[in-house]
Amino acid sequence: MTMNSLKNKNVVFTGILCSMKREEAIELAIKSGARIQNFVTEETDILVLAPRQLDIFGADVRSRKLIKAEELRKKNGRIRIISEKEFLRKLI
Repeated sequence: MTMNSLKNKNVVFTGILCSMKREEAIELAIKSGARIQNFVTEETDILVLAPRQLDIFGADVRSRKLIKAEELRKKNGRIRIISEKEFLRKLI
């Protein structure tokens, strides 16, 4: 992907980010050209999986967003599940 790899991508966040509040991450993503979604759908391109996901749900429990993204990824291969660190590298 290019430097501005969020441009025109539908992005969803799940979990608690370590480096910033979710609202700040959303603002940065929008400034980078992303479209923010509240839920994972067939149009979702990227799910940002925050590292504190496990703190919220426990080691054996996944968020509904992650479960849906994994199901859709198996179906159509479209959704990329990335870490917060990778998300930060994609910002302009």
